[in-house]
Amino acid sequence: MKQQPVAQNLIIFSITLGAFMSTLDSNIVNIALPNIALYFSIPIGSVVWVTLSYLLVLTSTLLLFGRLSDRVGVKKIFLLGYIVFVAGSLMCGISPTIAALIVSRCIQALGGAMIYTTIFAMVPKFIEQKDRGRAFGFISTAAGLGVSVGAPLGGLLTGLFSWHWIFLINIPVGIAAYFLSRRILPEEKVTRTDEKFDIAGMLLSFAGPTCLIYALNMGHILGWDSPIITGTILASFFSFLAFVWWEKRARYPLLNMSIFKNKSFLVVNQMGMLTFLFMAGNNFIIPFFLQYEKGLSVMMSGVIFLLYSVVYLVVSPFAGRISDHVPSRILCRAALLSCLLCTLVFCFTIKLPGLLSVMIFLVWLGASMGFFISPNNSEAMSLAPEGSLGIVSGVFKMVTNLGMVIGVAVFEMVFSAFAPPDISLAAYGQGMLLNAFRCTFLVGSIFLFISLAVSWQGRTKRS
Repeated sequence: MKQQPVAQNLIIFSITLGAFMSTLDSNIVNIALPNIALYFSIPIGSVVWVTLSYLLVLTSTLLLFGRLSDRVGVKKIFLLGYIVFVAGSLMCGISPTIAALIVSRCIQALGGAMIYTTIFAMVPKFIEQKDRGRAFGFISTAAGLGVSVGAPLGGLLTGLFSWHWIFLINIPVGIAAYFLSRRILPEEKVTRTDEKFDIAGMLLSFAGPTCLIYALNMGHILGWDSPIITGTILASFFSFLAFVWWEKRARYPLLNMSIFKNKSFLVVNQMGMLTFLFMAGNNFIIPFFLQYEKGLSVMMSGVIFLLYSVVYLVVSPFAGRISDHVPSRILCRAALLSCLLCTLVFCFTIKLPGLLSVMIFLVWLGASMGFFISPNNSEAMSLAPEGSLGIVSGVFKMVTNLGMVIGVAVFEMVFSAFAPPDISLAAYGQGMLLNAFRCTFLVGSIFLFISLAVSWQGRTKRS
């Protein structure tokens, strides 16, 4: 049904508010991770689970909620996501131990998955074709705004009060977003089916990434040839194989594997996974670089990271509009090449004193990511078959979030491997971790190169 321009704009606003909230939480948490590590007196290999637990649960349930949104409606899942997310945020804010915080993050991730998987599905469902590129641009802008507000706000709250407030701040934002979305989003007609949920597929989709991330996180501690690490790697491998085997034979599969027969969709997902792998790893490690290598406070670290956010915020809507007229793949290739170059430049200038090299890196990277994410999102959703918007959105977000999980684990693994052993975070001095940071970003650049190579597969098409 055709919507009036004012109604279309209100719907876009409601959807982008969800994108803002989900992005705000991730970036508030990243900037405070060094402080959380010091608060609980734990190493970087332990505090990383504050991020990994969230991403693992989020990734493993995206397909489930994508399928559920196709059955009961994207609006209902979207609103329920707000309720669960706010409850999880409250639990995170009052967590007395690191174990309680990690469990609370898992609950928060369930709500985040509901919001994540419906954001992109609502655009082609509720927004007219001519406005979809603009809508995706605004979603990227909202995500950029969440990044922009998240880093300095997280630094401010942690510096003035404590890290607990980086979670509690989600509560008023989530409550306001819930009531606004409930009023603004239109009702939808949903075709009822008797399909059963693929519980076995969901468990396998969770087991594979969990075993892999555990191996990456603990390999340098237990030894890569230890029976535990070898066993978890094998368990991860066979879990992935079992998932593919089961999904091809299940009566009501969680993931319809035929969707990957579309080579363009497969390539878009591969590009998204590899690029988000780098982005998540960078967002995880940069706060440690600013605070332990450059000696900045948590508040100043947030201010410096604001450079990346503001540039991304400005570029994203512009890239979204261009993707309505220029083939998305061309924009993505140019953006990936730019990301690769700026990362290599940073690796060879990272030892320079002062903040100039890292500031140039963050500005350059923000512009490059702005030109990649919006066109990549737009192309992925344009390839969705009729009636499968929810599951396609879930697949796309699952793949990119799987990249984020692996990215954080890989960056932490490389960093810990090259960092001086048996020294607490509080004992690190400036210069002691420089080689570890350089090696981490060099490994990250390899994934950007692979993503750029993948982008030349398949046909280039307009969104």
